[in-house]
Amino acid sequence: MSRWQPNFGFYLTNLDEHPASFVVDLNAEPAASHPLRLQLRVPLLTPRPDGLRDASELEAMGALEDRLVDALTARTDALFVGRLVTRGATEFFFYLPRESGPKLDDLKGLVGDLGEYTLEYLAADDPDWGMYTEFLYPDPYSYQAIANRSLLEQLQQAGDVLTVARTVDHLAFFETTGQAQEAATRLKAAGFDTDEPEAREDGRVGLQFHRDDALADGQADAFVAEVLDVILALEGSYDGWGCPVVKG
Repeated sequence: MSRWQPNFGFYLTNLDEHPASFVVDLNAEPAASHPLRLQLRVPLLTPRPDGLRDASELEAMGALEDRLVDALTARTDALFVGRLVTRGATEFFFYLPRESGPKLDDLKGLVGDLGEYTLEYLAADDPDWGMYTEFLYPDPYSYQAIANRSLLEQLQQAGDVLTVARTVDHLAFFETTGQAQEAATRLKAAGFDTDEPEAREDGRVGLQFHRDDALADGQADAFVAEVLDVILALEGSYDGWGCPVVKG
């Protein structure tokens, strides 16, 4: 059983100039009890020309993933943290207790018959969960793209007309007032209105800022990337954006 409430997020990026599709449990928490990393690689039968999954294989691969996760969770106490699709193969990532390692010698017995699919595996010590934290987990831009997609879905469900510009409110935090003031200067140059930096009880300095933007056709990802370029350069953290619902 998972030790947290799973929250899988999807993002696309490039690995060595090849398209890569990640699905990662954003709520996973590295556990000292599970220091063994297991990677299962399954070549796709009919990959797209760019190496990603073809629609004709989505159902079969979904069933295969369920089989692998259910079997390894039940029989090895595995924690499933994500998958990667790139270069014509799907790779699944788990963390296991060290004592479960010998069970992997009979991996076929653990997961059962996979039909037309073949399975390759790699097990390695990873007590700090470096593969999860440094490779699978999204960078700030990809993480925010996941959050954007969720927020845009909520707005659409509320009847929002995403093509209409409206005031979008943003919040960021910095370690010093000087960093926040410099961020405000750079954001103003990009067309944002900024409030005065505000010291918080936890010692951080908050900065609220606003600009009129539309949300459709990737515009949310574009303005968030613009914001992150400023904030990350000043060692700040972005707390996200919000806006009123605009209906037609």
